Amino acid sequence: MQQGTAPCAEDNGRDSKPIAVAAYMRVSTAEQRGKYGIPAQADAIEAFLGKRPTWRLVGSWVDPGESGSTDSRPGLDELLVEISAGRADTVVVHSLDRLGRTEAAIWRCIWQIQDAGAEIDCCNQVLGEPGLDKWLTIDRLAQTVEADYQRIVARTQAGRQLKAVDGGWPGGPAPYGYRIRGKGAFGSILEVDPAEAAVVRLLADLVIEGDRTVTGIAEELNRRGILTRSGKRWTATNLHRRLKSAAFLGEAVFRRSDQQWGGHCTRLDGSGRPLHGDSVAIPLPPILPADQTRAVRQALAEFARPRRIPVGEYPLTGRIHGPCGRPYVGCFRSGDGVRTYRCSGWQAAVSCGCVFLRAEHVEELVTRHVNALLASMPPHNRPMLSVSSEAQTRLIQHAERLGSLKRLVAQCAEELDGFRRQDPHSRVVAAALRQLEADKRALERVLVHAQDWLAELEARVGRDARLTAVLGAAAPDSQVLPPSEQRRLIEQLNVRVDITDPEFRYREGTKCLTIQWHEHTGAPVPPEPTDRLWARIDELLRSRYRPHHFRSPLDLRAALTGMLHRLRTGILWRDLPERFGDFRKVRLRQRTWLADGVWEEIVEILGEEGEGTPVLSHGTAPELSIRSGPVTDAQPAVSFGARVVNPVRIS
Repeated sequence: MQQGTAPCAEDNGRDSKPIAVAAYMRVSTAEQRGKYGIPAQADAIEAFLGKRPTWRLVGSWVDPGESGSTDSRPGLDELLVEISAGRADTVVVHSLDRLGRTEAAIWRCIWQIQDAGAEIDCCNQVLGEPGLDKWLTIDRLAQTVEADYQRIVARTQAGRQLKAVDGGWPGGPAPYGYRIRGKGAFGSILEVDPAEAAVVRLLADLVIEGDRTVTGIAEELNRRGILTRSGKRWTATNLHRRLKSAAFLGEAVFRRSDQQWGGHCTRLDGSGRPLHGDSVAIPLPPILPADQTRAVRQALAEFARPRRIPVGEYPLTGRIHGPCGRPYVGCFRSGDGVRTYRCSGWQAAVSCGCVFLRAEHVEELVTRHVNALLASMPPHNRPMLSVSSEAQTRLIQHAERLGSLKRLVAQCAEELDGFRRQDPHSRVVAAALRQLEADKRALERVLVHAQDWLAELEARVGRDARLTAVLGAAAPDSQVLPPSEQRRLIEQLNVRVDITDPEFRYREGTKCLTIQWHEHTGAPVPPEPTDRLWARIDELLRSRYRPHHFRSPLDLRAALTGMLHRLRTGILWRDLPERFGDFRKVRLRQRTWLADGVWEEIVEILGEEGEGTPVLSHGTAPELSIRSGPVTDAQPAVSFGARVVNPVRIS
């Protein structure tokens, strides 16, 4: 188990046969201006390959501006596809930190490359031959890479902390209403931006006045031709962020711990404190007087933060189109707790007026369409089935690797037990114990990373298993999938929903009980009463009700005719023609007759003279057209369309 010195790559036996080599280079945004830029890596790889005449470069893959803390990048993903196709035997990088800046990211990149069918080599670091020695070498180097990365982060964060404590601006864009004086130089601070300060004062006046929502204030700014800093129109979301900025609070807070929503929040430790240093309040030159600042704070407390809705909860976002042609987006109505889809044009300067859709209704219709479409397709033509087998293969390979690691850890433990039973005073035994303990700790670290990645692979396979069960069934039911997976399926099938009834409008209030009775029983609306039938109905009414029921000036025959007219035409009660009587009294009589069971008898009597007409019931949603385009090819799990380049002087 002792680690030996790995042979130099120039001397190993692999040089005796042609080897297809793929070059991989990565730079983060901060590093593009430094020594680890693409040209520097290209020169190093060229020199490395120049010493190996049988190593043939088949291509170069670059991830410019990609973080080293992740293991999924466009260039790397495309490279894995090429390796899987058998077009590369070895991947060469300038140094191990090009694969990642953390131990977990480095190991996952290496394992993905190995599972695809290639090995990894570095220009300036000897990794050794595949096996235990190489694993231990990579672990040692990966620890160094992550330690360097953490030192850079700590040094950067400490510098920003010190600058903030001294009252300087620690970095990032200036709060709205301010600009950075001496930007990019030592001692940069914030100063008032005159143009934005005028907007801040206007906003303060609008907020304090009240009687306006955030949306209303945004519309007022747009009406006045005032744009955001980036030149866009104001919306409720971007305006709400500005209203919570330093200009309205009187100070800027570096590392805020009280705003943990959005994509750029302060990282906290387990106790809820900022991870890289304490919060610092940076005093600012005031834009608003102190009393106005207090009034703005009080008014802002009444504004609710706009709700952020993950796209995954609304699988049809972007797939529905209204009469105006714009796509619909998911929207949660907090007033009544209803999930809906709304046209993206409703926030325009002039609202498009497209109706909203209840999410449950339209999603149910699309689910039926998707299920019917899948059922009509042969199983081998259904999308995304190939993804599951690829993920399953990767899981099996990594599970075998995990088993090997566990066996190596167990072997180390056995050897340690054996050495501990020997002479404890022997210098040779002590040295062997130290080496074995170091090897065991290294393997245990690698084992932890391997177990974490196995859990992620199992989650992916579980997701794909659900897809396979749905797509492979004789009667597919996509409704059992989570919303995010439904969205993937909908996108693969190119589902599009169009509203075909631009005149549709929702009927407010509770549906008429008489209409509900006709819908439930299936009874048609009978024709108007003849003299003979009215005599029978009048006799029925007088047998069921006391004389006071007939003392009203309301003509009951005309009222009955009006009731039937409304059921046929679907008009509102308030639009009932006057010839039928006061609509309020007509409505009251109909409710009474329905509740007492008299209406059913009236319908039965009138139905003797001829066929009726169906009750006109307004729909709960507009008519929709749901169609699918050509099924797109299932994308491999590792392919994201990266660019393949041939850097300077690498041929």
